[in-house]
Amino acid sequence: MVNMKLYGGKRGFVAHISARVLYALGAYGNVRDIDWSAVKRLVFVCQGNICRSPYASIKARSLGVISASFGLEAAPGAPADPAASRNSIPRGIDLSGHRSARMDVSCLADGDLIVVFEPRQLAEVRRQVGDRLPTILLGIWSRPRRPHIHDPYGQGDGYFQQCFSVIDVNVTMLVESIAGAGAPAMKRESVEVPCPNSVFDRSCDRTLG
Repeated sequence: MVNMKLYGGKRGFVAHISARVLYALGAYGNVRDIDWSAVKRLVFVCQGNICRSPYASIKARSLGVISASFGLEAAPGAPADPAASRNSIPRGIDLSGHRSARMDVSCLADGDLIVVFEPRQLAEVRRQVGDRLPTILLGIWSRPRRPHIHDPYGQGDGYFQQCFSVIDVNVTMLVESIAGAGAPAMKRESVEVPCPNSVFDRSCDRTLG
């Protein structure tokens, strides 16, 4: 019997199965074909930029990689979701200083690797960015593969911990690939890119989460 709570409930489980099938059929393209040596920054993008993407970004930075995070539908300047903050603390991740920002193409630069959590986000980022920058699904780097990592917003602590565990494993694998290629993303310089969200004190500084 499948424990659907591990996937964010029934909706999350159905989305997971659908994404697995489509991934196996090649519906998302060759999202594993990445030139790791060219990666200068990991850019994590979810919906609201208050749960998954800030956690993943700060996790990546804790492992020595330059990163940033945005949301496709973020309300700029919002703090992290309280449940996300609470569940990140036991995992050594502090979201207290995070403020959300909406993704804008002006916040992106050559060398960015955009990392999303769901196939619908993959499609939307590709629509906005085109072929200018590579975009990947975070959950395809571990086994079992999770091309759909369901949004934990509004879920219980159990799924928050499960979601963050999946993120931890996949972010670690991304970092290992970047480190193995000696990519610039392993260096800790701060390189600012003009960003329309800066009115909320969220510039596109490459070290931001």
